[in-house]
Amino acid sequence: MSAFAAHSLEADLALKAQARRRKMIAGFGFFVLVVTSTIAVVYPFYWMVMASFTPEGYSLTNAPLLLPDRFSVEAYQSVFAERPLMTWLGNTIAVTLGGTAIVLPAALLASYGLNRFRFRGRMVFIFLVLLCQLLPASALIVPIFLIFRDYKLIDTTLGVTIAFTTFMLPMAIWVLWGYIQTIPHEFEEAAMVDGCNGLQAFIRVTLPLAMPGIAATALFIFLEGWNHYLLAFVLTSNTQQWVISLGLYSFIGQYVIEIEQMMATSVIAAFPALVVFAIMQRYLRGGLSLGGLKG
Repeated sequence: MSAFAAHSLEADLALKAQARRRKMIAGFGFFVLVVTSTIAVVYPFYWMVMASFTPEGYSLTNAPLLLPDRFSVEAYQSVFAERPLMTWLGNTIAVTLGGTAIVLPAALLASYGLNRFRFRGRMVFIFLVLLCQLLPASALIVPIFLIFRDYKLIDTTLGVTIAFTTFMLPMAIWVLWGYIQTIPHEFEEAAMVDGCNGLQAFIRVTLPLAMPGIAATALFIFLEGWNHYLLAFVLTSNTQQWVISLGLYSFIGQYVIEIEQMMATSVIAAFPALVVFAIMQRYLRGGLSLGGLKG
């Protein structure tokens, strides 16, 4: 082997070794990034659960909380005994499910009509939907309060539900409008050629293909309703009409914060949302192309 060939072989081996080192460094850096991000996301939830099972005052005096050496259910007992927790949960469920049940069908029909039909004022309506979505809640909260006061909807679950619906409907229309745009109109035309009318084509073809978008929108509406605070804060003052977000804020006093009770309530409040997400996540899978191929 000539000296030139040997030199070329050594250079090639050196380049390969250098590439392997760079790959290992990049892989290690990515691993560190993933682990750090996971800890940053998971640890607050872990801390919440651990703090809820500690005696009063323990979580603050022993922060950061990893594995408590003293466990207690005093916080849960205190929450159920001293606060109308089940009433708060009931109000939250009523507002969330009621708002979702109103917003989702209305948004689906509106977005379908905006996509499939051409009529005068269509683009103006779409612009107004976008404008409503861009307006902050704080800009509308005072007129909403005055209107609801005149109609005696203050301190009522119905009033909070209506207010929540008015804020979520433009968002739901905008999201579903964009999703239904991705569903080819030819699918419905093929169904009508086979004998379906417009309504049957919508129910049998468009609705199944739009199910991932509908499920995502429904889940977003549900989570927004479960966590909403501003509307309930402005429209309700009676503790029996509070939602769970207001109940959580009530643990913050002028001189003391009941950390363990707040964390116990947070764990209880998070459980229904986790259940809903677990039930609906299978509807979030799939896509338009897969549904079209199966059809």
